[in-house]
Amino acid sequence: MNQIPADANDVIDTLSAQIGTLNKQIAILNSQLAAAMKLIPQDVRDATKGVDDDSED
Repeated sequence: MNQIPADANDVIDTLSAQIGTLNKQIAILNSQLAAAMKLIPQDVRDATKGVDDDSED
């Protein structure tokens, strides 16, 4: 685990860098998801709209 520096400016810089990295990763994942969704036929996507994936009782 990374140790957080005690100086507030260093903490802000570290967190800003981590946020920047996360934003890049999110952009990549969104792009990959959009590309993957295009590979799924439209009728399959339409059939699954409104289906709640979290409803495993």
